[in-house]
Amino acid sequence: MRKQEEQKIIFLNSYLPRTGHNFVSEALKVFTGHQVLIHNKSETRLSTILREFFSIYDKQVFFETDKKFLEHLFIKDLRERILEKSNSEYVMIKNTSFLGVDQLSRIFPNDIHIILLRDPASVFNSLLKGMRFNKKGLRDKVKKMGVLLGVYPFYYSRKLSNYVLENLPDLEDKIVLRYEDLVELKKSNLEELKDLFGCDKEINDIKKEISSIEVINSSFTEETGASHIWEQKPKTKAFDPVKRKGHPYLTRVGVKLGSRKLRKKFNYI
Repeated sequence: MRKQEEQKIIFLNSYLPRTGHNFVSEALKVFTGHQVLIHNKSETRLSTILREFFSIYDKQVFFETDKKFLEHLFIKDLRERILEKSNSEYVMIKNTSFLGVDQLSRIFPNDIHIILLRDPASVFNSLLKGMRFNKKGLRDKVKKMGVLLGVYPFYYSRKLSNYVLENLPDLEDKIVLRYEDLVELKKSNLEELKDLFGCDKEINDIKKEISSIEVINSSFTEETGASHIWEQKPKTKAFDPVKRKGHPYLTRVGVKLGSRKLRKKFNYI
């Protein structure tokens, strides 16, 4: 049985769904061999839950005795209880939200905190692709027309961008990882990860293993709703995970304009 002090928890937080966190998890597994807790593909909302706990703890609990009691109930030995679920050297907890990321650092200062970024234009295009406007009502027809004209994508992207910007965590003590760098097998990025995790594999072998990862979910192929969403699928020659299209020109323009502030913050423009 591995000692818990020898284990590390990898917290992988992205800012929204469709940021490629399943692919990134599989890519990081090449370096770590980690086990994902609890569900192998979907996210566990631990950071979001901790944010709610500390919003009450910090603002509404005033007596030290009450704070200690709440810590005993909800926080004490939390790391140990998490690691009871695995004997792996590395375990991973994922969340497609920045909510509570700073609270994770507060409780788990010696573990690994990774912030996953992806070009917001790609993320918002993917989110729009998953929307359904198939009802016969006027509302869906107006939205569908708004998508084609780029109006709805503009306001949708701007609203989501503002939400993400309002909840940006402190990045000083976090590892910032770009989805595109892993997909494109950027050598400097792979070397940094190799050093971080003490991986003894050769860079060329790492590249081969990452390149062999198949499509993780249906966001890269024809949308099928929730059906078989977690199935891995072979890549096709037309598959381009970075420069994805699939939308009319005006829709893509609306997304780019609406996400401009967030793209600039993340240094994508």
